[in-house]
Amino acid sequence: MRDSANEIKDNKWNSINVLIVTLTMFGGIIFLMYTSGITSVLFEIGLPVNILLVLFYKLNKKFGHLGIPVIILRTIAIIIFLSGILAPLIVMNFQHTKFMYPVKRFCYGYGVYEERFNKDILPESMPEKCDDYLFLTWGSVPAQDYHADAYLIFHTDKGTLKKYEEHFNSVDNAERYTAHMPDKENNGSWLKCPEELPTYVFQRLEPEHIHDFEKAIIYTVPVYRNKGCMIDYESGLAVFWY
Repeated sequence: MRDSANEIKDNKWNSINVLIVTLTMFGGIIFLMYTSGITSVLFEIGLPVNILLVLFYKLNKKFGHLGIPVIILRTIAIIIFLSGILAPLIVMNFQHTKFMYPVKRFCYGYGVYEERFNKDILPESMPEKCDDYLFLTWGSVPAQDYHADAYLIFHTDKGTLKKYEEHFNSVDNAERYTAHMPDKENNGSWLKCPEELPTYVFQRLEPEHIHDFEKAIIYTVPVYRNKGCMIDYESGLAVFWY
């Protein structure tokens, strides 16, 4: 007869395995509605891991000597589940938190866009001088005419802006423009959005970001949907949209 204590222990771990598998699948379905890119990436890894976890657990329960692989698979499954929860939350939050930029960029670029992510658009890191920081990102939604967008906006020094300008001069298919301001007035005040800057990008600027952009340099990169950068040396503003 099996020892009752061991049987209780086995039942406990079996329940934990079932809970991990259930939460992974259930969490994936929920977040699929908001961030199909991240969920699909994790699902491709999580499905075989969970299958192997169930298989190895059954084999270990029957034959023994597979406790370490079970522990490893269980740990990986928990990490995948937590990533499926945390990654979309990171994408949706931390708009003004500079130190979260690398993590947020990674979740957005490699989670939402996967292999389509163009690393030439968004900087890999934030410069030492980075004021009025704003990084807005959205996940994927399975809906027609929906685009997962990102807007990175901040003030920095002219040396950093010069590096961005040199970088975009070398980006394939990047088109360079000098800003042209509209001639007409809008509701009694001059419209400050350059003609070359998409209005949906201008609408993401906060009050502290809005200046007179008569001499701004604008780059657009026609990949899937226009992406680009605006550099304004007079105000020190850098704007990236993806």
